Amino acid sequence: MKELNKVIQINTALSNKPFFINVSNLDNPSIDTVINEAVSSLEAQGRPLEAQQLTQLYESHQLYNGNQTRAKGDLFTDLATVRKTVGEQDVEIAELTLMTSHAGGL
Repeated sequence: MKELNKVIQINTALSNKPFFINVSNLDNPSIDTVINEAVSSLEAQGRPLEAQQLTQLYESHQLYNGNQTRAKGDLFTDLATVRKTVGEQDVEIAELTLMTSHAGGL
């Protein structure tokens, strides 16, 4: 049986290129943990500006998974996922979108 890789795709309004974070080595991480992993990964790759932007977006924007608003403490298993085969690897992807919310009015 192939190993199932767990990945979180993080979409932001600042970039048309999402961040992909492999969370297979973490035991059912919370969204907080995933964002911290993403920030650490960006810093380790020499991308401190993007790390800072992601931190600021996470603090000031709402989280969406599909059509549902998510809490920062929600776990990977709480998220809607899609299973895909990439190359010869099975991947379970949860997509998070960071965005501001606007309801009615000008």
